[in-house]
Amino acid sequence: MFNLHHRINRILIKLSYRFGVSKLFSMPKMLALDPTNLCDLKCPLCPTGLRDKTIERGSIKLEQFKTIIDRLAKHLQSINLYSWGEPLLHKSLVDMIRHTAIRHKVRTITSVHLGNLSDEQVEGLATSGLDKLIVSVDGATQDVYEKYRVGGDIKKVFTNMERLMEAKKRHNSNLNIVWNFLVMKQNEHQMDMARDRAKEIGVDITFSIMRTNLKDDILGKVEDNIKNDSEWIPENADFNPYDLEQKKQKNPIKFCKRPWMETFINWNGDVFPCGCVATESKYAMGNAFETDFKNIWNGEKYIAARKELLDQPNDLETICHLCKANGYYTP
Repeated sequence: MFNLHHRINRILIKLSYRFGVSKLFSMPKMLALDPTNLCDLKCPLCPTGLRDKTIERGSIKLEQFKTIIDRLAKHLQSINLYSWGEPLLHKSLVDMIRHTAIRHKVRTITSVHLGNLSDEQVEGLATSGLDKLIVSVDGATQDVYEKYRVGGDIKKVFTNMERLMEAKKRHNSNLNIVWNFLVMKQNEHQMDMARDRAKEIGVDITFSIMRTNLKDDILGKVEDNIKNDSEWIPENADFNPYDLEQKKQKNPIKFCKRPWMETFINWNGDVFPCGCVATESKYAMGNAFETDFKNIWNGEKYIAARKELLDQPNDLETICHLCKANGYYTP
């Protein structure tokens, strides 16, 4: 659908980073918001799975969520309702999706491990206006799947995908269900098996490149991360993101546009320049429950982050400085 406001905002975004502007007239065109960072699995490369005690755990309140969306929705072209937790553990997830997808007509995506799914959620997801549901399943059999998705039951996941497919057909829903397979050393031999299983269920499948520890790969050095997490790095060169001889990223980001294009809001209101980083409050740009988002978006921390990516002088270090220094982003 043509939207003049969205088009003008996109133009302003592009002009801003191309001409080195750090204080913006545009607003983010994409929002990632984490409904909850609680999860019942214990994935060994995830701060949530490792029960990282440096990060506060909880869930956003529905009214807090609606307030943020109501203020930002007119600028947004898409909303990702997921990050560090299992969204289906939030009792109001379907209400949140309806608020973004139906009331505000913004493209809405969420990502789940799908180990838990009530009948009410099946019906709700199929009728909520959700555009895309990503289901993380890193294996085709239980013995391989549970090596990373510790505590998960792949039979339940497959059954829940089938339940959703049935509801989708029954409601004539446009919901796109996608199985995402994170390729690692322990599961790369099952990619063909996963393709066949996805075809049986009737869902699309994508194969994604893994990251080492999802906190340390930003906050730590690449060489340390490769050493510490070598057991997970696949042999398949297409899915191995690291140069193991030179101990660095194969394809580091050359110019990160995220602080101009998108924003991430944690369940507790903390704002970050992207969803790549672990959500310790000390790295936040501000808090959307306490400060008007526009003031955060053009606050001193966001401006400093953009200046760092533009190689402009500034005196304030942000998470973007660490990302750049540790080789995840290499201009």
